[in-house]
Amino acid sequence: MTGRRMLRILRITPHFYRPGKWPVAFDPVGGLQNQSWTIAKGMDQAGASQTILTSYIPGSPRHVELSPTMRVKCVGPWLPGFLAGPMLCFSWFLGVIPELLRARRHYDVVHIHFNHSIWCRITAIVVGRLKIPLVVSMNTPLWSGFRDALGLEGKPYDITCWFERMALKSANRIVALTETYGRNAAGALDLDASRVEVIPDAVDVEAFRRPIAPTALQAFRTEHAIPEGRRVVSFIGRISAEKGWQDLPALVRHLSEQGVFLLVCGDGPDRHRLEAALTAIARPGWWTITGFVSPAEVMKALRISDLMVLPSRREMFGSVLLEAMAADVPVVAYAVGGVSDVAGRPEALALVPEGRREDFIDRTLRLLADGRERGVLTARGRRRVEAFSLASAVALNLALFSSVLANSAKGSRQVVGALTWQEDGGPPDGA
Repeated sequence: MTGRRMLRILRITPHFYRPGKWPVAFDPVGGLQNQSWTIAKGMDQAGASQTILTSYIPGSPRHVELSPTMRVKCVGPWLPGFLAGPMLCFSWFLGVIPELLRARRHYDVVHIHFNHSIWCRITAIVVGRLKIPLVVSMNTPLWSGFRDALGLEGKPYDITCWFERMALKSANRIVALTETYGRNAAGALDLDASRVEVIPDAVDVEAFRRPIAPTALQAFRTEHAIPEGRRVVSFIGRISAEKGWQDLPALVRHLSEQGVFLLVCGDGPDRHRLEAALTAIARPGWWTITGFVSPAEVMKALRISDLMVLPSRREMFGSVLLEAMAADVPVVAYAVGGVSDVAGRPEALALVPEGRREDFIDRTLRLLADGRERGVLTARGRRRVEAFSLASAVALNLALFSSVLANSAKGSRQVVGALTWQEDGGPPDGA
């Protein structure tokens, strides 16, 4: 008998946001979590059935039901804290493989979100060998800053590119977050450019524009010792080398001289180094580090911010830029990676050439002093962020999945719409 049912997606990502708290060493929150969490929520609202395979964090549940049709399965063996950094992705990979062996019977398409690890690439190759329709999002290049830091060239660099190429060629479609990166990756890795789709990060604009009760904002200030009456410059992101925390101590010296408070929202492997550097430069009361905060708390941080800074050394996209635009907060950022693509034309961000710290600090101070320019950037940001709506991203993803299924040789399925199609057989078993 022929029936209609929902599209079933197996979403695979080593890092995925879940409500609750856990040791940050196990799951550094950043752009990958934002991107995968946002699109998963959007697809859920559109009616897709999703299972997310992500890493297991000791102390957190193995299974999380985010909705009747969106389930999170946390896989991999238990790890002690000191192994969290180097072994988390490998542990996750070990848990993913058994799930993949049964995926063909339970899912229609697999969507893998690449981080920097080789284990994401091997997972993609395995899915390709199993002949399961596969979409890969290129969130981060293989080994990312590690490759740059070592200056790999010759054979080591060739091997890195070979793994990347093999993994991406295993996919039916490849998702790039920006036109620039998609074009560059296709050329550098000898990929068929027609298989690369540009689907930028998305943001729920309305969520960032909803009113927040003054009592909730006051509670946020009190919890994180943010004084009333001072202007606030925020840094929101993972505290790690590639995010450019090294520029914050020099910046806070200048900000404190002008009575401006630095709010650091985030956590990461370099938190203690940043705390020590800030303590050595500025007396207490001029900065705070909140540690990990939920998406709802990020909205509060942006609501009390006059300006946001993003001094990243590398940035594939920078989803927090969209959040700042949606919240009407102007941003100073280095023009690295996909940041210029996000800024658009005319630029909705105050961009500074990469590596010019003094110019970055000067640009921040000048923008704080110039209310008119802040207003111009805010207005540009409000217009620019509309191009990154969640509805648009969901539509693009649905069209992509429909195209993949229509061109795959998976059984007798025939796509008849974005989320439903005709198929022989019964309903999914919710695996």
